[in-house]
Amino acid sequence: MPELQMFKEWVRSRVGPVTEFRRMEGDASRRSFFRVGTQHGSFVAMESGRIPMDSWVDINALLDSRGFPVPEIRHVDIPAGWAIMEDLGDTRLLDLPAEGYEQYLDGALMLLERMQRELTQSVCAESIAGRRHFTATFFAAELDHTLEHLFFRLLAVPSEKVTALQDHFRDLCALVAEGPRVFSHRDYHSANLMARHGSVVMVDWQDARFGPPEYDLVSLLRDSYIDMGPSWEMCARRFLSATGRSNLFRVAACACQRSLKAAGTFAYQYRAFGRSDYLDSLPRTMRYLEDYARLCPRLRPLVDDVYGILETHTGEIDLTAFRESDAPSFPGKSPHGAMQ
Repeated sequence: MPELQMFKEWVRSRVGPVTEFRRMEGDASRRSFFRVGTQHGSFVAMESGRIPMDSWVDINALLDSRGFPVPEIRHVDIPAGWAIMEDLGDTRLLDLPAEGYEQYLDGALMLLERMQRELTQSVCAESIAGRRHFTATFFAAELDHTLEHLFFRLLAVPSEKVTALQDHFRDLCALVAEGPRVFSHRDYHSANLMARHGSVVMVDWQDARFGPPEYDLVSLLRDSYIDMGPSWEMCARRFLSATGRSNLFRVAACACQRSLKAAGTFAYQYRAFGRSDYLDSLPRTMRYLEDYARLCPRLRPLVDDVYGILETHTGEIDLTAFRESDAPSFPGKSPHGAMQ
């Protein structure tokens, strides 16, 4: 296609003769990544798919200027949506065996504590990240996305039950939005943390903003891709003890919002782009909710209602066995993802 050819020509004009130009596994956005081999080494080129790059460049500059581990951006064309950056390799925390993951998890927690401590509002005042905040309305919009794509569309839940669930979700979002604000990466989990030379390097930072101190913590410890089992709670307690910024009650509430938000993303990726692999994270993510209700009894009515719906409503997908199964079933048809 002409756009891709123009992008390749731009890359060659910046790095010289290319020996390899290979598409890499992408993320949940519409951005495309390519590994570019040259006689001087390997780089990663990004084509943003018309997603604005201003915040991606701006927040990278903020993090890099403060010595936080992010890839070096070598060349960028913001209007075109093109960039060439340092190649961090292919190993995410998600790809590590259990022992390796635990080692890097400690590094990720230390990095998170440092970000929350050093990236204050005054430090970030000139950055896009410093001018954006999580609010109850923002959180509620995320969960409305889940109500539509997971509950209403995929599970065919009647509108009156969706509306009742929305009331629970509004109360949750108001609770999570209370309290102090710190710098938040916003997508701080195993698929966005690279393991490199014994250290953690962050990617996908473009949505960073100020929000609850629990947000990045639960993104990491209640990762929809990796179930840490009971150890997640011990890690959370240690982090809270070291920082003194929150409590387990608020961690559970924030984790509940974050998990429900992630469930909506998985449903949307399936409906819009046919990514059925995302649906395999749904049962695990929904099982997490029971922990949150145990730690924060205020969440019990919400969790009971969500579980009641999952166990009784089947639409395009079937999650009734979510407690035992690690994948949904597709009643009467093969998985597909055409947006209705």
